[in-house]
Amino acid sequence: MIAEAIRIGPQPGPQTAFLSTPADIAIYGGGAGGGKTYCLLLDCLRGINHPTWTPVIFRRTYKQISASQGLWDKACELYPLAGGKLRESAMDCRFPSGAYIKFSHLEHENDKLDWQGTEIPLVAWDELTHFSEGQFWYLVSRMRSMGPVKPYMRATCNPEPGSWVARLLEWWIDPLLGTPIPERAGVIRWFKRSSDDSLEWSDTREGLEHIKGKALSFTFIPATLRDNPALTTADPEYEDRLRSLPRAEREALLGGNWLSQASGVFDRDWFKTYGTLPNGDIQCLIHGEAVTIPRGHLRRFGIIDTAGTSRERAEQDRGKEPSWSVCQVWDYYRPRHLLFLRSTCRIQVEWPDLKARFNDHLASMDVPSVNIENAHFGPALAKEIKGRKVRLIGPKIPGMAESHRGAKLERAVAAGAISRVEDGLVRIPEVMDPWVRTYLGEHTAWQGRPDEVADQIDGTSYACYISKEMQANQWGGIVNGRHGKQ
Repeated sequence: MIAEAIRIGPQPGPQTAFLSTPADIAIYGGGAGGGKTYCLLLDCLRGINHPTWTPVIFRRTYKQISASQGLWDKACELYPLAGGKLRESAMDCRFPSGAYIKFSHLEHENDKLDWQGTEIPLVAWDELTHFSEGQFWYLVSRMRSMGPVKPYMRATCNPEPGSWVARLLEWWIDPLLGTPIPERAGVIRWFKRSSDDSLEWSDTREGLEHIKGKALSFTFIPATLRDNPALTTADPEYEDRLRSLPRAEREALLGGNWLSQASGVFDRDWFKTYGTLPNGDIQCLIHGEAVTIPRGHLRRFGIIDTAGTSRERAEQDRGKEPSWSVCQVWDYYRPRHLLFLRSTCRIQVEWPDLKARFNDHLASMDVPSVNIENAHFGPALAKEIKGRKVRLIGPKIPGMAESHRGAKLERAVAAGAISRVEDGLVRIPEVMDPWVRTYLGEHTAWQGRPDEVADQIDGTSYACYISKEMQANQWGGIVNGRHGKQ
Protein backbone atom coordinates (compact mmCIF):
# COMPACT_ATOMS: atom_id res chain seq x y z
CA MET A 1 0.00 0.00 0.00
CA ILE A 2 1.30 3.46 -0.93
CA ALA A 3 1.26 5.89 2.00
CA GLU A 4 -0.85 8.97 1.52
CA ALA A 5 1.23 12.08 0.88
CA ILE A 6 1.04 14.78 3.54
CA ARG A 7 1.30 18.36 2.38
CA ILE A 8 3.38 20.71 4.49
CA GLY A 9 2.88 24.35 3.62
CA PRO A 10 1.11 27.60 4.36
CA GLN A 11 -2.53 28.37 3.71
CA PRO A 12 -3.37 31.00 1.07
CA GLY A 13 -3.47 34.55 2.33
CA PRO A 14 -1.36 36.02 5.16
CA GLN A 15 0.48 32.75 5.87
CA THR A 16 1.72 32.55 2.28
CA ALA A 17 2.56 36.27 2.31
CA PHE A 18 4.61 35.85 5.49
CA LEU A 19 6.60 32.93 4.13
CA SER A 20 7.27 34.63 0.79
CA THR A 21 8.13 38.20 1.80
CA PRO A 22 11.72 39.20 0.94
CA ALA A 23 11.92 41.62 3.89
CA ASP A 24 14.95 41.34 6.19
CA ILE A 25 12.60 41.57 9.19
CA ALA A 26 8.94 40.55 9.12
CA ILE A 27 6.40 40.44 11.94
CA TYR A 28 3.30 38.27 11.58
CA GLY A 29 0.06 38.11 13.52
CA GLY A 30 -2.00 40.46 15.60
CA GLY A 31 -4.89 38.14 16.42
CA ALA A 32 -5.23 34.76 18.09
CA GLY A 33 -5.62 31.70 15.89
CA GLY A 34 -3.86 33.07 12.81
CA GLY A 35 -1.42 30.15 12.70
CA LYS A 36 1.53 32.17 13.98
CA THR A 37 3.57 29.40 15.59
CA TYR A 38 2.92 27.03 12.70
CA CYS A 39 4.20 29.63 10.21
CA LEU A 40 7.31 30.25 12.27
CA LEU A 41 8.06 26.52 12.44
CA LEU A 42 7.48 26.22 8.69
CA ASP A 43 9.88 29.07 7.94
CA CYS A 44 12.64 27.30 9.83
CA LEU A 45 12.43 24.41 7.35
CA ARG A 46 13.52 26.64 4.49
CA GLY A 47 17.19 25.63 4.45
CA ILE A 48 17.24 22.14 5.97
CA ASN A 49 19.07 20.70 2.95
CA HIS A 50 22.11 22.88 3.69
CA PRO A 51 24.45 21.76 6.52
CA THR A 52 25.14 25.37 7.58
CA TRP A 53 21.44 26.07 8.18
CA THR A 54 21.11 26.63 11.96
CA PRO A 55 18.10 28.86 12.76
CA VAL A 56 17.08 29.62 16.34
CA ILE A 57 13.51 29.97 17.63
CA PHE A 58 13.20 31.99 20.83
CA ARG A 59 10.56 32.05 23.54
CA ARG A 60 11.02 34.20 26.63
CA THR A 61 11.14 31.26 29.08
CA TYR A 62 11.88 27.53 28.90
CA LYS A 63 8.42 26.74 30.29
CA GLN A 64 6.85 28.53 27.32
CA ILE A 65 8.81 26.28 24.95
CA SER A 66 7.85 23.05 26.71
CA ALA A 67 4.25 23.94 27.65
CA SER A 68 1.57 21.47 26.59
CA GLN A 69 0.69 21.95 22.90
CA GLY A 70 3.21 24.76 22.78
CA LEU A 71 6.19 25.37 20.55
CA TRP A 72 8.03 22.10 21.26
CA ASP A 73 4.95 19.87 20.98
CA LYS A 74 3.99 21.45 17.64
CA ALA A 75 7.55 20.98 16.37
CA CYS A 76 7.33 17.30 17.34
CA GLU A 77 4.23 16.98 15.16
CA LEU A 78 5.67 18.84 12.16
CA TYR A 79 9.40 18.28 11.88
CA PRO A 80 9.48 14.45 11.67
CA LEU A 81 7.41 14.81 8.49
CA ALA A 82 10.40 16.66 6.99
CA GLY A 83 12.94 14.11 8.21
CA GLY A 84 13.81 15.84 11.47
CA LYS A 85 14.86 14.09 14.68
CA LEU A 86 14.06 16.07 17.83
CA ARG A 87 16.21 15.86 20.96
CA GLU A 88 14.49 17.25 24.03
CA SER A 89 17.68 17.08 26.08
CA ALA A 90 19.38 19.49 23.66
CA MET A 91 16.21 21.33 22.63
CA ASP A 92 17.00 21.01 18.94
CA CYS A 93 15.94 19.16 15.78
CA ARG A 94 18.55 17.55 13.53
CA PHE A 95 18.20 16.83 9.81
CA PRO A 96 20.09 14.40 7.53
CA SER A 97 22.07 17.21 5.85
CA GLY A 98 23.57 18.26 9.17
CA ALA A 99 21.29 21.27 9.50
CA TYR A 100 19.57 21.75 12.83
CA ILE A 101 16.94 24.02 14.38
CA LYS A 102 17.63 25.25 17.90
CA PHE A 103 14.99 26.19 20.51
CA SER A 104 16.15 28.67 23.15
CA HIS A 105 14.94 31.24 25.67
CA LEU A 106 16.00 34.68 26.91
CA GLU A 107 14.41 34.78 30.35
CA HIS A 108 16.78 37.45 31.66
CA GLU A 109 17.87 40.57 29.79
CA ASN A 110 21.54 39.66 29.79
CA ASP A 111 20.84 36.19 28.37
CA LYS A 112 21.13 37.89 24.99
CA LEU A 113 24.88 38.14 25.59
CA ASP A 114 25.12 34.34 25.48
CA TRP A 115 24.76 34.75 21.70
CA GLN A 116 27.72 37.08 21.35
CA GLY A 117 29.94 35.99 18.47
CA THR A 118 27.37 33.63 16.97
CA GLU A 119 26.03 33.54 13.41
CA ILE A 120 22.29 32.90 13.08
CA PRO A 121 20.85 32.68 9.55
CA LEU A 122 17.28 32.98 10.85
CA VAL A 123 16.36 34.58 14.16
CA ALA A 124 12.76 33.61 14.95
CA TRP A 125 10.73 35.10 17.81
CA ASP A 126 7.56 33.40 19.02
CA GLU A 127 5.44 36.06 20.82
CA LEU A 128 7.75 39.03 20.30
CA THR A 129 5.97 41.28 22.82
CA HIS A 130 7.25 39.02 25.62
CA PHE A 131 10.83 40.09 24.86
CA SER A 132 12.54 43.40 25.56
CA GLU A 133 13.46 45.89 22.88
CA GLY A 134 17.13 45.51 23.83
CA GLN A 135 17.02 41.75 23.25
CA PHE A 136 15.41 42.23 19.85
CA TRP A 137 17.99 44.70 18.53
CA TYR A 138 20.93 42.75 19.96
CA LEU A 139 19.83 39.64 18.07
CA VAL A 140 19.50 41.72 14.89
CA SER A 141 23.27 42.00 15.11
CA ARG A 142 23.53 38.18 15.17
CA MET A 143 21.83 37.83 11.77
CA ARG A 144 24.80 36.40 9.87
CA SER A 145 25.29 33.45 7.56
CA MET A 146 28.07 31.74 5.60
CA GLY A 147 25.52 29.57 3.81
CA PRO A 148 23.40 30.07 0.69
CA VAL A 149 20.46 31.62 2.54
CA LYS A 150 20.60 35.37 3.21
CA PRO A 151 20.19 35.95 6.98
CA TYR A 152 16.82 37.28 8.08
CA MET A 153 14.49 37.66 11.08
CA ARG A 154 10.88 36.59 11.61
CA ALA A 155 8.57 37.20 14.55
CA THR A 156 5.01 36.57 15.66
CA CYS A 157 2.94 38.42 18.23
CA ASN A 158 -0.46 39.34 19.61
CA PRO A 159 -1.33 43.02 20.15
CA GLU A 160 0.03 44.71 23.26
CA PRO A 161 -1.05 48.37 23.45
CA GLY A 162 1.69 50.81 24.35
CA SER A 163 4.49 48.25 23.93
CA TRP A 164 7.73 48.81 22.06
CA VAL A 165 6.41 46.45 19.38
CA ALA A 166 3.32 48.64 18.97
CA ARG A 167 5.62 51.63 18.43
CA LEU A 168 7.65 49.68 15.87
CA LEU A 169 4.48 48.89 13.91
CA GLU A 170 2.97 52.39 14.04
CA TRP A 171 3.05 52.94 10.27
CA TRP A 172 1.01 49.77 9.64
CA ILE A 173 -1.62 50.48 12.35
CA ASP A 174 -4.53 52.94 12.14
CA PRO A 175 -3.81 55.44 14.97
CA LEU A 176 -7.51 56.00 15.69
CA LEU A 177 -9.02 52.54 15.16
CA GLY A 178 -6.04 50.49 16.39
CA THR A 179 -6.48 47.89 13.64
CA PRO A 180 -4.04 47.18 10.78
CA ILE A 181 -4.43 49.35 7.68
CA PRO A 182 -5.40 46.81 4.99
CA GLU A 183 -3.58 48.44 2.10
CA ARG A 184 -0.34 48.53 4.10
CA ALA A 185 -0.33 44.82 5.01
CA GLY A 186 2.92 43.32 3.76
CA VAL A 187 4.21 46.63 2.40
CA ILE A 188 7.99 46.76 2.80
CA ARG A 189 9.69 49.82 4.25
CA TRP A 190 13.36 50.52 4.92
CA PHE A 191 15.08 51.86 8.02
CA LYS A 192 18.45 52.92 9.38
CA ARG A 193 19.44 54.02 12.86
CA SER A 194 20.50 57.66 12.76
CA SER A 195 23.21 59.36 14.79
CA ASP A 196 20.70 60.34 17.49
CA ASP A 197 19.84 56.64 18.00
CA SER A 198 16.36 56.96 16.49
CA LEU A 199 15.06 54.93 13.54
CA GLU A 200 14.62 56.80 10.28
CA TRP A 201 12.21 55.23 7.81
CA SER A 202 11.78 55.45 4.06
CA ASP A 203 9.63 53.82 1.40
CA THR A 204 12.80 53.07 -0.55
CA ARG A 205 16.35 52.03 0.22
CA GLU A 206 17.63 55.05 -1.73
CA GLY A 207 15.76 57.40 0.57
CA LEU A 208 18.21 56.58 3.38
CA GLU A 209 21.49 57.00 1.51
CA HIS A 210 22.28 60.16 3.53
CA ILE A 211 22.71 57.99 6.64
CA LYS A 212 25.76 55.75 7.04
CA GLY A 213 25.35 52.02 7.18
CA LYS A 214 23.19 49.42 5.52
CA ALA A 215 19.43 49.87 5.36
CA LEU A 216 17.27 46.93 6.47
CA SER A 217 13.84 46.16 5.07
CA PHE A 218 10.87 45.59 7.37
CA THR A 219 7.22 44.64 7.04
CA PHE A 220 4.18 43.66 9.08
CA ILE A 221 1.67 41.06 7.90
CA PRO A 222 -1.48 40.98 10.04
CA ALA A 223 -3.52 37.80 10.49
CA THR A 224 -6.51 36.75 12.56
CA LEU A 225 -8.55 33.61 13.08
CA ARG A 226 -10.48 34.18 9.84
CA ASP A 227 -7.20 33.66 7.94
CA ASN A 228 -6.79 30.14 9.34
CA PRO A 229 -9.63 27.95 8.01
CA ALA A 230 -7.71 24.83 9.01
CA LEU A 231 -8.16 25.78 12.66
CA THR A 232 -11.79 26.88 12.40
CA THR A 233 -12.60 23.60 10.65
CA ALA A 234 -10.78 21.50 13.25
CA ASP A 235 -12.11 23.52 16.19
CA PRO A 236 -15.30 25.36 15.15
CA GLU A 237 -15.97 26.50 18.74
CA TYR A 238 -12.66 28.38 19.09
CA GLU A 239 -14.15 31.62 17.77
CA ASP A 240 -17.00 31.38 20.30
CA ARG A 241 -14.46 31.05 23.10
CA LEU A 242 -12.67 34.19 21.88
CA ARG A 243 -15.98 36.05 21.72
CA SER A 244 -16.62 35.17 25.36
CA LEU A 245 -13.56 37.17 26.48
CA PRO A 246 -13.93 40.61 28.10
CA ARG A 247 -14.09 43.46 25.56
CA ALA A 248 -10.42 44.49 25.65
CA GLU A 249 -9.06 40.96 25.23
CA ARG A 250 -11.75 40.12 22.65
CA GLU A 251 -10.93 43.13 20.46
CA ALA A 252 -7.19 42.40 20.68
CA LEU A 253 -7.24 38.63 20.14
CA LEU A 254 -10.21 38.32 17.80
CA GLY A 255 -9.92 41.61 15.95
CA GLY A 256 -6.16 42.24 16.14
CA ASN A 257 -6.67 45.66 17.76
CA TRP A 258 -3.49 47.36 19.03
CA LEU A 259 -5.31 50.04 21.05
CA SER A 260 -7.88 47.92 22.85
CA GLN A 261 -7.19 47.44 26.53
CA ALA A 262 -8.83 47.18 29.89
CA SER A 263 -9.91 50.48 31.35
CA GLY A 264 -6.78 52.41 32.25
CA VAL A 265 -6.16 55.66 34.06
CA PHE A 266 -6.55 57.79 30.92
CA ASP A 267 -9.31 57.21 28.40
CA ARG A 268 -8.50 57.69 24.70
CA ASP A 269 -11.55 59.91 24.18
CA TRP A 270 -10.37 62.38 26.82
CA PHE A 271 -7.50 63.61 24.66
CA LYS A 272 -8.72 66.50 22.54
CA THR A 273 -6.67 67.93 19.71
CA TYR A 274 -5.63 71.29 18.29
CA GLY A 275 -4.38 72.61 14.98
CA THR A 276 -1.66 75.13 14.20
CA LEU A 277 -2.33 77.86 11.65
CA PRO A 278 0.43 79.01 9.25
CA ASN A 279 1.11 82.09 11.41
CA GLY A 280 1.56 79.97 14.53
CA ASP A 281 -1.81 80.67 16.13
CA ILE A 282 -3.61 77.73 17.70
CA GLN A 283 -7.10 76.67 16.63
CA CYS A 284 -9.25 74.23 18.57
CA LEU A 285 -12.81 73.42 19.58
CA ILE A 286 -13.96 74.42 23.05
CA HIS A 287 -17.46 73.23 23.94
CA GLY A 288 -18.19 72.91 20.24
CA GLU A 289 -17.03 76.44 19.40
CA ALA A 290 -14.03 77.02 17.12
CA VAL A 291 -11.55 79.19 18.99
CA THR A 292 -8.37 80.81 17.67
CA ILE A 293 -5.66 81.61 20.22
CA PRO A 294 -2.92 84.03 19.06
CA ARG A 295 0.53 82.63 19.71
CA GLY A 296 1.43 85.80 21.61
CA HIS A 297 -1.13 84.90 24.26
CA LEU A 298 0.54 81.59 25.06
CA ARG A 299 3.11 80.95 27.79
CA ARG A 300 5.77 78.41 26.88
CA PHE A 301 7.77 76.20 29.22
CA GLY A 302 9.65 72.92 29.17
CA ILE A 303 9.50 69.79 31.35
CA ILE A 304 12.43 67.39 31.63
CA ASP A 305 12.35 63.99 33.32
CA THR A 306 15.66 62.13 33.12
CA ALA A 307 16.41 58.42 33.47
CA GLY A 308 19.60 56.42 33.77
CA THR A 309 20.25 55.53 37.41
CA SER A 310 22.15 52.40 38.37
CA ARG A 311 18.97 51.03 39.97
CA GLU A 312 17.09 51.35 36.69
CA ARG A 313 19.90 49.61 34.81
CA ALA A 314 19.77 46.75 37.32
CA GLU A 315 16.00 46.47 36.79
CA GLN A 316 16.59 46.45 33.03
CA ASP A 317 19.01 43.55 33.46
CA ARG A 318 16.18 41.66 35.19
CA GLY A 319 13.98 42.14 32.15
CA LYS A 320 12.12 45.38 33.01
CA GLU A 321 11.62 47.73 30.06
CA PRO A 322 14.11 50.59 30.50
CA SER A 323 13.03 54.13 31.29
CA TRP A 324 13.36 57.05 28.90
CA SER A 325 14.60 60.58 29.34
CA VAL A 326 11.88 62.95 28.18
CA CYS A 327 11.88 66.64 27.27
CA GLN A 328 8.41 68.08 26.62
CA VAL A 329 7.53 71.57 25.41
CA TRP A 330 4.17 72.99 26.47
CA ASP A 331 2.18 76.14 25.73
CA TYR A 332 -0.25 77.36 28.40
CA TYR A 333 -3.29 79.54 27.74
CA ARG A 334 -4.22 80.94 31.13
CA PRO A 335 -7.72 82.40 30.40
CA ARG A 336 -9.04 78.93 29.52
CA HIS A 337 -6.59 76.88 31.63
CA LEU A 338 -5.54 75.01 28.48
CA LEU A 339 -2.28 73.13 28.01
CA PHE A 340 -1.01 72.40 24.50
CA LEU A 341 1.72 69.79 24.01
CA ARG A 342 3.98 71.22 21.27
CA SER A 343 6.79 68.69 21.04
CA THR A 344 8.50 65.79 22.76
CA CYS A 345 12.09 64.54 22.66
CA ARG A 346 12.18 61.02 24.10
CA ILE A 347 15.59 59.31 24.17
CA GLN A 348 17.69 56.60 25.77
CA VAL A 349 21.26 57.90 25.67
CA GLU A 350 24.23 58.39 27.95
CA TRP A 351 24.99 61.64 29.73
CA PRO A 352 27.03 63.51 27.06
CA ASP A 353 24.36 62.98 24.41
CA LEU A 354 21.56 63.67 26.87
CA LYS A 355 22.63 67.20 27.71
CA ALA A 356 23.43 68.02 24.08
CA ARG A 357 20.15 66.68 22.70
CA PHE A 358 17.97 68.41 25.27
CA ASN A 359 19.78 71.72 24.90
CA ASP A 360 19.28 71.54 21.14
CA HIS A 361 15.62 70.67 21.51
CA LEU A 362 14.89 73.52 23.89
CA ALA A 363 16.73 75.96 21.62
CA SER A 364 14.85 74.81 18.52
CA MET A 365 11.54 75.43 20.27
CA ASP A 366 12.49 78.83 21.77
CA VAL A 367 11.68 77.67 25.30
CA PRO A 368 12.26 80.52 27.80
CA SER A 369 12.05 78.39 30.96
CA VAL A 370 12.46 74.75 31.82
CA ASN A 371 11.48 72.68 34.87
CA ILE A 372 13.62 69.61 35.56
CA GLU A 373 12.69 66.78 37.90
CA ASN A 374 15.01 66.80 40.89
CA ALA A 375 16.07 63.16 40.47
CA HIS A 376 18.48 60.99 38.46
CA PHE A 377 20.56 63.31 36.20
CA GLY A 378 18.23 66.25 36.89
CA PRO A 379 20.47 68.33 39.20
CA ALA A 380 23.50 67.86 36.92
CA LEU A 381 21.48 68.67 33.82
CA ALA A 382 20.16 71.87 35.40
CA LYS A 383 23.71 73.21 35.42
CA GLU A 384 24.14 72.41 31.73
CA ILE A 385 21.02 74.11 30.35
CA LYS A 386 22.07 77.32 28.62
CA GLY A 387 20.21 80.53 27.82
CA ARG A 388 16.96 79.97 29.73
CA LYS A 389 15.52 79.98 33.23
CA VAL A 390 15.89 76.66 35.03
CA ARG A 391 14.45 75.27 38.21
CA LEU A 392 14.28 71.85 39.83
CA ILE A 393 10.88 70.44 40.77
CA GLY A 394 9.65 67.29 42.49
CA PRO A 395 9.85 64.43 42.67
CA LYS A 396 7.46 65.12 45.56
CA ILE A 397 4.89 67.84 44.86
CA PRO A 398 2.18 69.22 47.16
CA GLY A 399 -0.49 66.63 47.77
CA MET A 400 1.86 63.65 47.73
CA ALA A 401 2.89 61.57 50.70
CA GLU A 402 6.38 61.87 52.11
CA SER A 403 7.47 58.69 50.38
CA HIS A 404 7.38 59.11 46.61
CA ARG A 405 8.82 55.79 45.48
CA GLY A 406 6.80 54.46 42.56
CA ALA A 407 4.35 57.29 43.04
CA LYS A 408 3.64 58.22 39.42
CA LEU A 409 -0.08 57.67 39.95
CA GLU A 410 -0.02 59.67 43.18
CA ARG A 411 1.82 62.49 41.37
CA ALA A 412 -0.74 62.48 38.56
CA VAL A 413 -3.56 62.78 41.09
CA ALA A 414 -1.82 65.48 43.13
CA ALA A 415 -1.10 67.55 40.00
CA GLY A 416 -4.68 67.24 38.78
CA ALA A 417 -3.44 65.64 35.55
CA ILE A 418 -6.17 63.00 35.34
CA SER A 419 -9.03 65.43 35.80
CA ARG A 420 -7.41 68.01 33.49
CA VAL A 421 -7.15 65.47 30.68
CA GLU A 422 -10.70 64.21 31.31
CA ASP A 423 -12.01 67.78 31.13
CA GLY A 424 -10.32 68.32 27.76
CA LEU A 425 -7.82 70.83 29.14
CA VAL A 426 -4.72 68.96 27.89
CA ARG A 427 -4.53 69.12 24.09
CA ILE A 428 -2.36 67.18 21.64
CA PRO A 429 -1.66 67.98 17.95
CA GLU A 430 -4.32 66.83 15.50
CA VAL A 431 -1.55 65.68 13.15
CA MET A 432 -0.67 62.23 14.49
CA ASP A 433 3.09 62.29 13.97
CA PRO A 434 4.97 59.32 15.48
CA TRP A 435 5.91 61.21 18.65
CA VAL A 436 2.25 62.13 19.21
CA ARG A 437 1.14 58.51 18.80
CA THR A 438 3.82 57.39 21.23
CA TYR A 439 2.68 59.97 23.78
CA LEU A 440 -0.95 58.97 23.37
CA GLY A 441 -0.18 55.26 23.43
CA GLU A 442 1.77 55.49 26.69
CA HIS A 443 -1.05 57.38 28.40
CA THR A 444 -3.90 55.17 27.22
CA ALA A 445 -2.00 51.95 28.02
CA TRP A 446 -1.09 53.03 31.55
CA GLN A 447 -2.81 51.12 34.36
CA GLY A 448 -1.18 53.18 37.13
CA ARG A 449 1.20 50.47 38.25
CA PRO A 450 4.70 51.51 39.39
CA ASP A 451 6.43 48.99 37.07
CA GLU A 452 4.98 50.46 33.86
CA VAL A 453 6.73 52.84 31.47
CA ALA A 454 5.29 56.23 32.41
CA ASP A 455 7.98 58.83 31.73
CA GLN A 456 5.76 60.94 29.48
CA ILE A 457 2.93 60.68 32.00
CA ASP A 458 5.21 62.24 34.59
CA GLY A 459 5.81 65.05 32.09
CA THR A 460 2.06 65.64 31.81
CA SER A 461 1.73 65.64 35.59
CA TYR A 462 4.49 68.19 36.04
CA ALA A 463 3.03 70.36 33.26
CA CYS A 464 -0.34 70.40 35.04
CA TYR A 465 1.37 71.23 38.32
CA ILE A 466 3.41 74.08 36.77
CA SER A 467 0.42 75.56 34.96
CA LYS A 468 -1.61 75.66 38.18
CA GLU A 469 0.95 77.87 39.86
CA MET A 470 1.84 79.86 36.76
CA GLN A 471 1.12 83.60 36.75
CA ALA A 472 1.66 86.15 34.00
CA ASN A 473 4.85 87.44 35.59
CA GLN A 474 6.48 84.14 36.43
CA TRP A 475 7.59 80.82 34.93
CA GLY A 476 6.93 80.77 31.27
CA GLY A 477 7.32 83.36 28.57
CA ILE A 478 5.52 84.82 25.60
CA VAL A 479 5.88 82.64 22.52
CA ASN A 480 7.91 84.60 20.01
CA GLY A 481 8.09 84.51 16.22
CA ARG A 482 8.97 80.82 15.91
CA HIS A 483 5.97 78.79 16.95
CA GLY A 484 5.88 75.20 18.12
CA LYS A 485 7.10 72.44 15.86
CA GLN A 486 5.02 69.36 15.27
